[in-house]
This record gives sequence, C-alpha cells and structure tokens, in this order.
Amino acid sequence: MAEERFPAGNRENTDAVPPGTPNAGENICRRCGGTGEIDGTDCPDCSGTGKVLTPVGGAG
Repeated sequence: MAEERFPAGNRENTDAVPPGTPNAGENICRRCGGTGEIDGTDCPDCSGTGKVLTPVGGAG
C-alpha cells in the first residue's frame, strides 16, 4: 500500500479562496489540522498560520 502524503483525516483545502474575497472567513487548515506544520516545515496551504480563507454563504 502506498504511503499517504498527509496524515490520516487531513485533506487539501480545495475550498480555499484568495485574500480579499468578499464574504470569506478564516477556517482551520485541513491539510495541517491547524498546526501550521507538516513534517516539521510550514504547511504549503496556510503558509504556517494554521488558517485558510473559505467561502461563507456562497462567496468566491
């Protein structure tokens, strides 16, 4: 069986939107689980913050 790229239960943030998107809000990064790190390096999705912007109520 192939080794998983990310820990079990964590997924990429496919619903993340760019900064400045109207009606978007902070959410915990699913890739790193909010820790900001993967294997001791900054998470590529949240840049180490543990948070991403996601649409709220149809934003994006």
